[in-house]
Amino acid sequence: MKLKLYTNSHSVSCSKVEFVLDFKSIELDKVEAINNYGAFSPTATVPCLSIDGTMISDSGAILEFLEEKYPEPSLLSDQPDINSKIRFLAKLVDEKLVGSIRKLFSLVKTNSHPSDGLMIENIFKEIENHLLLINNISKEDKFLAHNEVSLADCNTPAFFSMLKEFEIHFNKEVLRPSEIKLYEQNLQDHESLLREYKRYGFEIRTWIANKLLA
Repeated sequence: MKLKLYTNSHSVSCSKVEFVLDFKSIELDKVEAINNYGAFSPTATVPCLSIDGTMISDSGAILEFLEEKYPEPSLLSDQPDINSKIRFLAKLVDEKLVGSIRKLFSLVKTNSHPSDGLMIENIFKEIENHLLLINNISKEDKFLAHNEVSLADCNTPAFFSMLKEFEIHFNKEVLRPSEIKLYEQNLQDHESLLREYKRYGFEIRTWIANKLLA
């Protein structure tokens, strides 16, 4: 089976896949795609995984494929109820946390509009509400959905590294439940999660700097 991954180092969705490749020590052909995604991706998006020429461009589907093909170390459990929680929280991280923080990208600019401050305030509040929701579901697990790293944690390095950089840039702080603060520490104590957190944090800092110089 021949695998080729089209990725972009700045992409939040690609960050999930990069983490899994590192966590599972998977080696495959990678192409850094800058633009013209439609030339290879059926949805004109990245990440896009070519599996013997069949193109899959949904990050969630790519993660499930990698989990099935490379089951060890596992990002699922042997219990169906826990796996349901893992997939549910993975979806919430993508749709709620990442969905909200993406809105801040367009507000990084040299010349602010009078309405920008209110928009930023609303987005930060939205993120706080989403963190509270996830915290209430996660309960007392060491990681988001389980006491081991799972599919639910794959996008959190990118999210929390983005959050840190946007808090610095906008000079605001998102209020976190104490359990979320503990989770952030657990994230940074885990070798693979920390590696992706640092890598993506560098990408975001570079992007912000370039955006302000443009």
